[in-house]
Amino acid sequence: MSRALLAFGVCVALALGGCGGGSDDTTSPTSSTTTQATTAGTPQPSRQGTAAREGGKSKQDKGKSNDSTAKEGKDNSPSSKHPKPAKPPAISSAPVVGSKAPAPGVKTVKGGDNSVQEYGVEADSSERSKASIALATYLSARAEGNWAGACALLAKQPIEQLEKLAGGKADCAEVLKATGKEAPSMPGSSITEVLSFRGEGDIPGNPSYLIFEGPPGATLFSMPMYLQGGTWKVGLAQPSELPV
Repeated sequence: MSRALLAFGVCVALALGGCGGGSDDTTSPTSSTTTQATTAGTPQPSRQGTAAREGGKSKQDKGKSNDSTAKEGKDNSPSSKHPKPAKPPAISSAPVVGSKAPAPGVKTVKGGDNSVQEYGVEADSSERSKASIALATYLSARAEGNWAGACALLAKQPIEQLEKLAGGKADCAEVLKATGKEAPSMPGSSITEVLSFRGEGDIPGNPSYLIFEGPPGATLFSMPMYLQGGTWKVGLAQPSELPV
């Protein structure tokens, strides 16, 4: 698969997820939010197990190969697939549970697209905290290059989109690795403060939206979150900047 094809596929996947992809419910917002992804190269298969296959090497060569494999195969180690939860980011206590109005501090555009800011109703503080920690942990895993760990925190929808558009030639971790080398410097790569968590109550399959401020400056971002198996999962590979 060419580098250009992979870049195109991933960009499309991110754009599709910006409006809560994966749900057919007509109440989902049709936000014109934008997403960004940087292509770093074609995914390479994991080298884990290479040393074991090359039985003819000397002990010294095997040792070097094992060391290299341990470093490059970090993504697929059991501990990496379950990253330690990040510390809770700053979370605003201003939102009113059940409110249909945008949360205090959340910018809107008069006559513009405010579908995310006004989506559903404001969730309670407990769910807002859980979703915030899930997103912070995901962003931390990406920043550390823990691609397998990051994929373990993604919802089913973005994983399927990424792997499908990669033509079945790369799994989620390989695609993120190829496109996420500049993730720590991308807009929305960290959370300054969580301002709102908009949800559709208990409607199965519908996303909720975490709205937060992050660098550069106090830019407003959103991230669709899906409740799967009782756990909040991240709905996009990269947060979307809100057009405010």
